[in-house]
Amino acid sequence: MGADLVAGDRGSLLRVTCRDNATKQVIDLAGKTVTLRYAINEAAPVDKVMAVLEPATNGKATYQFAAADLTPGAFTGEILLQSGAADQVTSVGLFYLTVRAAL
Repeated sequence: MGADLVAGDRGSLLRVTCRDNATKQVIDLAGKTVTLRYAINEAAPVDKVMAVLEPATNGKATYQFAAADLTPGAFTGEILLQSGAADQVTSVGLFYLTVRAAL
């Protein structure tokens, strides 16, 4: 039991709230690109641009997985924020999910 996602699903939605690690304050995502970087079973990382939810001042972003995105295994992810070519910030901690095979 305990799978977080199911392989092949195209309706699974990942929701995140971006916060400053030191202050815990929500990060204003206006003008920023939010990227989900993840790997399943330690394969090469994949980058997916997330949708910033309005108002951007709430720091919330989502990514809706496509059927081809999810294969069974251990999912390791991080979030990247970028508002220009030289100012990327990556989440301090990784997050872990399990993708189970569909029946």
